[in-house]
Amino acid sequence: MHSQTVIIPCILGLALSLALFRPADAGVEVRLAAHPTSRGAQITLSDLFEGVEGPAADIVVGTGARVGGAAVLDAGEVQLAAHRAGFDWDNARGVRRIVVEGGAPDVQVKDVQVQRVVTRSQPARSATVTRASAVRAAQAPKTVQLLAYNRNIAAGEPVSDTDVNWADVIASESPYDSVMDPDMLVGKVARRPLRAGAPALKRDIVGAKIIHRDEIVSVVFRDEGMRLSLHGRAMTDAAAGEPVQVMNLASKKILEAVAVGPGEALVGPDADLALKSRYASLR
Repeated sequence: MHSQTVIIPCILGLALSLALFRPADAGVEVRLAAHPTSRGAQITLSDLFEGVEGPAADIVVGTGARVGGAAVLDAGEVQLAAHRAGFDWDNARGVRRIVVEGGAPDVQVKDVQVQRVVTRSQPARSATVTRASAVRAAQAPKTVQLLAYNRNIAAGEPVSDTDVNWADVIASESPYDSVMDPDMLVGKVARRPLRAGAPALKRDIVGAKIIHRDEIVSVVFRDEGMRLSLHGRAMTDAAAGEPVQVMNLASKKILEAVAVGPGEALVGPDADLALKSRYASLR
């Protein structure tokens, strides 16, 4: 499937949106999701920010992209929309554009529990099939069974085997990165808020966080027998194999590293290998 990028034109400049924010009007603080993803034709506040619930969650801020594509939103416009809804996103990193991935739409979940192994004898069926039923069967779209969430799961919340059920989905609309084994979900953590009815995707889940924001971590560079290290402050949370921004305590510069263990991150060739290994596991 070819990627399709939808560019959302800037309606209000970043400077104008920031000028409209006054301390007296500050609302509930929210954080931008690490991987914003839309689940339909429109992008809502709940797709962009963690913890946004209630009527404000359905406020539309842009047009979504199809599965595998992406939409780009102006950060100033999004910040203003969130403020009007009663939320405060400080955009401390100075983000100018927000890339929103196009996700698969929600599906109807069956009211049955996930089973690891199912062996079931089939009742005897009549060998007589009418021509009309045969034609209807031939015209019906082929469906496949996928795992889907049967409840809302908050970002950072662990997923259990009771949180997913099997759902029938039209084969041609099946997401490319669907999770087909419940064991791949159990014990993992939701990367962003997950809605009941949404198909379980590999990009939705990560391992438990091993580096936490504001934690002092060791950043290591290794190459051809040489090893250098320094200490920095983590600017984001990260699971094993995930990118993490670390501020050098001495120079105050931001380093792009990869989390590899509790309080430890890599830069350089080893970091590239860790990232490639993680992305390969998501395919």
